[in-house]
Amino acid sequence: MARALVIAARQPDFVELLEDAGFDVQVRTRPLDGESVEADVGIVFRGRLIGRNQAHLLTAAGLPVVEILTGPATSASKADWIRVSSRVSKPDLVQLALALADLSARRGSRLI
Repeated sequence: MARALVIAARQPDFVELLEDAGFDVQVRTRPLDGESVEADVGIVFRGRLIGRNQAHLLTAAGLPVVEILTGPATSASKADWIRVSSRVSKPDLVQLALALADLSARRGSRLI
């Protein structure tokens, strides 16, 4: 079972969609402060509480990430760090998470 780390202030409906898609989901409602987590994909909902550095820290540790921004992306996505607007539908975000989890499975999951 693929493991997803969701860093978001509040996203219960999205977490349920991930679970329905077969993910074991860990939810953090505050930024990671040196906590260890094991995951195959990270999903970061940026906002006032969750800053940009969370996606950067996860990708620096080798975890592929989908970063959901409050507005349009201002920098280009990469193979392991996809940046999208919060206007993207939640089912489409699940599809991105599935694709990145597949990428991660090919490389081996990461302990962050």
